[in-house]
Amino acid sequence: MTNIVKFPGAKQAPPEPPAEAPKQASTPANDPALLKGIWVVTVLLWPFLKWVVALDCVYQLVRMLYHWNTPGVFAGFTFMLHFGAFVALTYFVSLYKPRGL
Repeated sequence: MTNIVKFPGAKQAPPEPPAEAPKQASTPANDPALLKGIWVVTVLLWPFLKWVVALDCVYQLVRMLYHWNTPGVFAGFTFMLHFGAFVALTYFVSLYKPRGL
């Protein structure tokens, strides 16, 4: 807190009652147990899983380049799907942490 200097002759205002802090909703668990379990397993397997998914993305990239002008083969969308899953998994492991762990 700060140190407030009272000037002479100044009228003092009555002290305000302290404001109550907002209460959290009483829920048994903020994060579902299944999500916590998936996060723990993913984090424990992440060093191995990162290499497997990265190699899969490289394979999908080469496959996309090979089938670039082949009609009926949606290799570009397949690559984008695999790469998006890799990015989402990376963010899930690095930025998300369930409460209570």
